[in-house]
Amino acid sequence: MTSPGRRVTIADVARAAGVAPSTVSRALNGSPKCKPATRERVMRAVEQTGFVVNRRGRALAVGRSEAIALLFTDPFAELFTDPTYARLCEGIVSRLADGPNLPMILEAATPAERERVLEHIGRGAVDAVVVITPYEGGELLDRLVDLPVPVVLCGQLEGDPYRGIFSTVYSDDVDGAALAAQALVGAGRTEVVCIMGPADNPASADRIRGYRRVLGERLSEDRIVHTGWDQLGGHRAMRGLLASGIEFDAVLAGSDRIAVGVIEALRDAGRDVPGEISVIGFDDHPLAAQYEPGITTVHQPLREEGERAAELALAMIEGEAPQTVVMEMELVERSTV
Repeated sequence: MTSPGRRVTIADVARAAGVAPSTVSRALNGSPKCKPATRERVMRAVEQTGFVVNRRGRALAVGRSEAIALLFTDPFAELFTDPTYARLCEGIVSRLADGPNLPMILEAATPAERERVLEHIGRGAVDAVVVITPYEGGELLDRLVDLPVPVVLCGQLEGDPYRGIFSTVYSDDVDGAALAAQALVGAGRTEVVCIMGPADNPASADRIRGYRRVLGERLSEDRIVHTGWDQLGGHRAMRGLLASGIEFDAVLAGSDRIAVGVIEALRDAGRDVPGEISVIGFDDHPLAAQYEPGITTVHQPLREEGERAAELALAMIEGEAPQTVVMEMELVERSTV
């Protein structure tokens, strides 16, 4: 215990936790070099001693803003309607909650917004940038290269043009899609069609590549339909396939929301899922478990991906080199195959 009236210091916290003052500093800064058990011990000591962090003073002392930007290049509405983005952000915010760094969401959907965001970042308003939607980044990413701020991309870009410059965390869409296709083959399905998201999205291309790793030429171009990632897109695309006369006994849906639209359209047409036609989704959105029947899908660890993105940002703030982290996917078997 400290004397009444005396300000509690980091040294007091260190003594209470049984660690060095530098360890207390790392724990309070959210450094990835501090083990979770040690951080927990330090935080208990902080509570025990009544230590109050002077965030503004510390930020000025180390020349940091203690803010990490979550850069979103789509309109904000997508952040609240697309579960992929919501779960990524949930993971980032959860990881940052243990330290002093606050998440700051920045929208850069228009040229004017991008200029304003780049100016904001260039002034040192944030210590790192996590790009939630790198596929839409374009010139913005090239200009981030010239700014003295660590950058983490949530998603792999074709050709990996920023390797060694930015950190990257992504789920392996190719391997995940191969798991989905193999599940259909294992169920004895032989005539497969695919309803995928936009053709210009790298995730769409990777998932089709994974499907074809298993199905080969059986998944020809005329058996692939591109649409939006949502339920309405899946419904419209399936109605078009049914009208085309193409024979199929299984559907590879590029997302779980697409899968729901597909199943609804099949039901409207009097087709039985999974008795007559199997449907398999992608992402493991909560909707896949809540829907009846439960949708067999590929689990994409989006929350964990967000947590790793935050950890990569914190590591780069501490001076560590850019890294690439690949998250594994797994098949979740439910009732539609």
